[in-house]
Amino acid sequence: MFRERIQANYSELTPSFRKLADFILQDQLDAAFMTATEMAAYVDVDAATVVRFAQTLGYSGFRQLIKEIQQVVKAELLASYNPSIEASDDAELIRNLIESERHNLALAQARVTEQANTILPALADARHIWATGQGSGAHLAGLLASLLTEVGLPAAVTASDTLVTATNLRDLAESDVVIGFSVTGLELDVANVIEFAGKQGATTLVLSASEVAPAVLMSGIALVCPGPTRTQIMSIVGLAALSTAIVTAYAVRNPEKIDALQDTLKGDYQSLIETQARHTAGFDIEDMWRRF
Repeated sequence: MFRERIQANYSELTPSFRKLADFILQDQLDAAFMTATEMAAYVDVDAATVVRFAQTLGYSGFRQLIKEIQQVVKAELLASYNPSIEASDDAELIRNLIESERHNLALAQARVTEQANTILPALADARHIWATGQGSGAHLAGLLASLLTEVGLPAAVTASDTLVTATNLRDLAESDVVIGFSVTGLELDVANVIEFAGKQGATTLVLSASEVAPAVLMSGIALVCPGPTRTQIMSIVGLAALSTAIVTAYAVRNPEKIDALQDTLKGDYQSLIETQARHTAGFDIEDMWRRF
């Protein structure tokens, strides 16, 4: 899809091509109904530049690019609905906000492309998986790392600041995966981590509420779930849902591994319970309390 092609080539684009890329990513509804001449005039380049831009992305010409943009816009318009936050009481307001989340998830579902087919194989073969984020994104990174660990994958959280990145990711290899979260689109430290990891040859994945977030433009793979709530609070529900979907999909594709992991977990849990029972047998709480 055009978003993934722009993302994959963004760092190599000329300034004029970047102007076109930014416009298409941010205003695809307007872009979808423009001619090459109209788009050129809107972003202040010549029409030949628009054609060359499409060809640089791998399209035969502008018409093929704009047709794909129109198809994506049509799919997203079919899913579009923006519930009101006007409500007579709190119960209705909460219902409306939940409906807003459903709407955002429908948009995310429409934006999942074939690019997602590369995620599970990368996770399955990963030597290390690092998750990172800023602000509320840091909590999402912790959630994803925990979920991945539960299905037996070697996941951990890394802070996005420079020193921690240099320490934790100094030995990155092509078999490693680095996953970043971008909730507001302002997570520049996450973008730096993703860019660094990509240069080291690691697989990079960003889960974002914005398709033009710096981290997305630096990533090899991106999944986007819009987060508007018609309030000043950005929603993290969609990004949490994407995280859960990824882990659940891995479990579905690897049932034998999950069954073996569950059997091991049950055995370890039973062993710990028996150990605890032995240690607490005859334990005099009153005596211990007096000793303290």
